[in-house]
Order: sequence, then C-alpha cells, then structure tokens
Amino acid sequence: MNVRGLAVLFLAGTSLAASAPEQVHLALGKTTDVLNVEWVTQERGGDATVEWGLTPALGQSGAGNTRVFTQDAGRTWYTHVASMTALKTNTLYYYKVGDSANGYSAVFNVTNRRQRAAGEPYRHVLFGDMGSSCAFSLCEACTQSSYTCDASTCATNRTNVGLISEHDADMFLHVGDFGYNLDTNDGAVGDHFFRNVEQVAAYVPYMVSHGNHEDGAGALAHYMEGFRLMPSNAIPPTYTTTNGATTNSMYFSWDHGLVHYIAMSTELWFGVTDGNTTIASFVAWVKDDLTKANANRHNVPWVVVHGHRSIYCSCDGDCHADAYKVRATMEPILFDYGVDFFINGHEHN
Repeated sequence: MNVRGLAVLFLAGTSLAASAPEQVHLALGKTTDVLNVEWVTQERGGDATVEWGLTPALGQSGAGNTRVFTQDAGRTWYTHVASMTALKTNTLYYYKVGDSANGYSAVFNVTNRRQRAAGEPYRHVLFGDMGSSCAFSLCEACTQSSYTCDASTCATNRTNVGLISEHDADMFLHVGDFGYNLDTNDGAVGDHFFRNVEQVAAYVPYMVSHGNHEDGAGALAHYMEGFRLMPSNAIPPTYTTTNGATTNSMYFSWDHGLVHYIAMSTELWFGVTDGNTTIASFVAWVKDDLTKANANRHNVPWVVVHGHRSIYCSCDGDCHADAYKVRATMEPILFDYGVDFFINGHEHN
C-alpha cells in the first residue's frame, strides 16, 4: 500500500571506503546454535568471512558465500552471507565481518537466544511498512525529507524511543515493505534502508516477510538477495529473480521461545511467482509445516502466521476484493490447524 506523502528526497553521501563491509544484519539460524549474518560490499566481491568470540578479541571464524548483484543500472555490487556456529544459548558474542581484500566491519555484539528468567516474557518487536525515509519507527530523528536515518542521525535525538531503544529485544520481525522501494534510484534507496537498520539489525536478529513494495522485478531481486540469510526451509528451496536463483524467502518458518513463526508472501495471490514457488507450492508446504508445529505444541505452544497484506480489515478498498482473495485460501487453513494469530502490515497512514 502506498499512502506515504510525497516529498523531495535527497541521497546523502557516505564516508565508507569503496568496498568496506556495510549494511550488516543478522537472522536466526535453522538451529538454536547458529546465527546468520549478511553484509554488502560495493565494488569488490572478495571472501565472505565472519569472526566471533566471547570477547572483542574474537578467535573463531567461518567462511560464507558471496553473490554478485547486477540488476542496478551503472553498478555491480555484492552480498555476503556467513554463519556463526556452535553458539551457546543465553551467551553474549562479539563478531565482525569482511575479508583481507575489503577490510572488516566494526565489532558488533549479539546475545544468542537469550533465556529469560522465570516469569519474564520474551521480547519480540513486530512492525511493517517502515521505509528509508519516514522511518519514524526507527527513531525520532528520521524524517520524510531524507533517506538517511543511520546511527549518526538517530544519535541527534532521544535514543530511548523507537527501534533503537530495543537492543534488549530477542527478535525483530518486519512484515514487508522495506525501502519504498529497494530498487529506487538504481538501488540507492535500498542501500540507505540497510544502512539505516544496521544500528539495530547488527545486534538483534531481523526477521522478515515479503511485501507488495517488493513485487517489481528489481525490488524483488533486492529483497531476495538482501534477505537471503533467512533460515529458509521452503520447498522449493530456491527462488529465481532477474538476478538468478537464491534462497527462497517467500515462505519459511522458525521457532523462537514459545512461538512458531511462519512467514508467507501474500504477493503470491497477486501474480508474483517464478513458476516454481506458487500458491499451490505454498499451501502444500504450510499444511505440512503446521502439522509438524502442532505436534510440537507441548514445547512451542503458540503458532503465528505473518504476511504483508490483510486478510481481515475494514479501512479501505484493500479490505474487499484483495483481502478476500487471500482469505479464501488461508482462512480454512488457519482455522483447521488452530493458528493463534495472523499478523500483517500494509494498512497505514
């Protein structure tokens, strides 16, 4: 949904070295002892390496993989994904990413699968439709007139409100619509989005689902490559965009604490497909996933499905034909398998 105000936006310059690691963001791994990390270099590919340890001296390292991105006019850039493995739960780790050719990032830190005290709730922060400009959920200093709202921007205002105050969160979940749009200005808007969220996403796993502003060919390629670190268990396991085949993050699931989360792309109902990932492939996969989740309710009692568009709403035209289109398929599944919540974005001012 695009009801965001019009403004003249400017692209601020950056002091980053040409190929320095940037846009660092985390995701949960497929098992509780793994965290995935992704980052970007602008001019050289190099090797994908993450180093981590219990102190800033680090001490452990792991190799990852690099993919070239060729869909922005006039430039070629690279995404890198690596995993920190054999991690202990409830343990603070320090890490950095990069390689000898491109240099390394700053040292960040993350607590792997924090174990809350008895009676203390987990802290899952859910939101959607944030944008590069108008990212008011990120911090109070974000504006409509600039795509830039990075750590230096947010430091100029209160830091005890917005996502920047949530470094104690266990997980972020962004339910679609990221940069408005990730491929705008030959991908510069996507760069700003990932630079902006690095100040939170490099410290807390940043989980996602696909939105309608990632539907166009360029935006979809940016989404799939920018979030290919997700712990996807989709069938089929890859999705092909104009940039090639990569991790299928159109739908996947994971557990965190007492919740089983299922990410789904509502955009499958609106023509987004590579011919292999379809409504039919999703329905077959989600029924199997929900069967397994229900068998594990004694350990993980809550089941949450999330996507971008509404299946129930009453505010505008989206709530008629569009909502019904997804609801006709999903409502019987949600009821038959006892899903506790369906969470979406899309409707906003």
